[in-house]
Amino acid sequence: MKRLAIVLVMLVLAGCASLPTSGAPQQVERPSNASGAVVLDPQGPTPGSTPEALVSDFLRAAAAGLSGDFSVARQFLTPEAAARWNPSTEVRIYQDAQNPSISSTRTGAIRVSAAALATLDENGRYTEAAPDAILNSEFSLTRDAKGEWRIAVLDQGVVVPSSVFASLYSETTIYFLTPDRGALVPEARWYLTATQATSAVQALLQGPSPWLSPAAHSAIPSEASLTQRGVRVTDGVAQVDLSSEVASMAASDMMAMEAQISGTLLNLPGIQDVKLTSGGAELEFPSKIDLRPYPYATYTLAGLADGSPASVSGGEVSVEGSGGSLGLTMLATSYNEPVTKGAALGNGGKGLYSVFFDGSAPVQIASGDKLVGPSIDSRGWVWSGEAASKGELIAVDLASGESKRLSVPYLQGLNVRSLAVSREGSRMAIVTDQKGEVQLNAVSILRDASGTPIEIGAPVRFGQSLVDITDVAWVSEVRLAAVGRQSTSSTSSIHVVGIGAPTTSLAAVDNVVNLTAGRGTDTIVIQDDANRLFSYDGAGWRLIAEGVASPALPG
Repeated sequence: MKRLAIVLVMLVLAGCASLPTSGAPQQVERPSNASGAVVLDPQGPTPGSTPEALVSDFLRAAAAGLSGDFSVARQFLTPEAAARWNPSTEVRIYQDAQNPSISSTRTGAIRVSAAALATLDENGRYTEAAPDAILNSEFSLTRDAKGEWRIAVLDQGVVVPSSVFASLYSETTIYFLTPDRGALVPEARWYLTATQATSAVQALLQGPSPWLSPAAHSAIPSEASLTQRGVRVTDGVAQVDLSSEVASMAASDMMAMEAQISGTLLNLPGIQDVKLTSGGAELEFPSKIDLRPYPYATYTLAGLADGSPASVSGGEVSVEGSGGSLGLTMLATSYNEPVTKGAALGNGGKGLYSVFFDGSAPVQIASGDKLVGPSIDSRGWVWSGEAASKGELIAVDLASGESKRLSVPYLQGLNVRSLAVSREGSRMAIVTDQKGEVQLNAVSILRDASGTPIEIGAPVRFGQSLVDITDVAWVSEVRLAAVGRQSTSSTSSIHVVGIGAPTTSLAAVDNVVNLTAGRGTDTIVIQDDANRLFSYDGAGWRLIAEGVASPALPG
C-alpha cells in the first residue's frame, strides 16, 4: 500500500494566494524523494486565474521544477512557449527579504521585479549581483481555446527566492591541475544537491572555465565521458564509471586524473572513498598522487615595528630586521618557517625591496613612480606594479633576482589598490578603482615548467556586493578576506568574498587599515589606524599586539 501523507509546500512570493483558513485537510501522495534532497510539490494552473495570479503560480511551479522535470511548470505555457522554454540556461536568484512585485506594463505584459542576489549559469557558475541591482522578468500572456490565460512569451531560465536556492543547491569545489601537475587548482560551482556528485564529475570532463583555463587543465582525456553507470554512491563509496578512453591512458596521466576526481568527490558529504572504473572494470593505479588543494601550513605572523621587520608571537613583538631610513611599508613574507625574508615598499612607494629577518639591510629589487603593496607566491616570486597602472605587473624572483614584466591590458588606466596571489600560484586577486568605481577581479597566472610566470589571463569579476575594497588576503581555496564596505554602510569592515560564491560579513570593526590571513577566518589579522593588531576568534576581535604595522602571513 502506498504511503500517504499530508504535504504542504509554500514558497513566499508577493501575489501568492493566502493560506486557507477553512475546509478539511486533503490526503495527497508524498512526492518521491529517493535522494534525500528537498522536494517541492508544484501545482498546475487554477481555472479562472488572472494573469497576475497565473504568473505567480508559474514562478512557484518553475522553482519546484528544479527538483523535478518542469512538467507542471510547462502547463502554464502555451504549447509553443513550452517547446521554446529552456529552464536550465540560468537560475536568477532574488533576496527573500524583499518580496517581488508583480504588475502589468503598458503593453499588457506581466512584470516581476525583485532585489537581485545572484545568477547561476547552466554550468553552475555563481555570480553575485551588484548592489541595488533589480531582477526584472516579463511575461506576455494569451487566452487558450477554453478562455484560460497562458504564458506565450517568457525569458529563458528560472527565477527563485534565495531560500529555495539554498535548499536545493550546494557549493561544490572542483579541482583541475597546474601545468606541472604539482598542485590542484580549485574552482567553485553550484549544483543541485540531488545530483551533486554526477554534476561535479561532468564539470571535470568539460574542463575549467575560460578565465581559469590558461593556468589549469584536466588530465581526463577530452573524448572521455561518463557511461550509463555514471556516478553511484553506495555506503560512502563513490564509483565513477568512465568510457574506454581512460583505460589506455599513460600511468602518469591516470594518476593525475585520479587525484582530480578523488579530490573533488571526497569533499562531498557522505563520500569517504572513490573507485574509478572503465566499462565496469576497476582501474588500477601504480600509485596515487597526494596533492593539497590549499598548500598552506602554520607560519609566524610578521609585521613592521618602527619601520623594521619584526615577528609577533604570544603578544611579544621582536624586531629581527633592519629597515634603515627607507620608511618601509606594505610588508609581504615568503613561505618559510621561521620567517626569514620578505618584500616591502620603501622610499615613499618608489622602491620594492627584499627585506630580511636576520638584521641584514634591505635590497632594492624594483622601482617605480608609486608601487602597489607586494604579494609573494609559493614559488618565491614577488608581485607588484604601478598603483596608477600602465597595463602591466612586475614579478621578481626573490632567489635569483630575475625580473619579469607581464602585460595585463585590462589594468591600463586603472588604479591598483591591492593584489594577492593564491596559495598554489595559479590565480591572483586584484582590487582596482577608476573614478570611485571599485572592482575585485581574479586572473589566472600561466607559468612555464620551471614555475616562471609568463602570461596573465583575462579577468573575471567577483565580490560585486561590495562597493569599496582596500585590501584582500586569501583565507581558503576560493575565498578571500577583504577590507570593504557594502552600500548600506558608511564604514569599512571585514568580509569574506568568494570567487563564484556569496559574500559574508564578520563582526564589525572600526578604523581598519589592512589585513592578512592564512587558512580560515580564525587566522585573519587586522591593523587599525593606531597600529594595533587584532585577530578574529569566531565571535569578535581580540587585541594581540601594539605598535605594529602591515601584519603579514605568507602570501
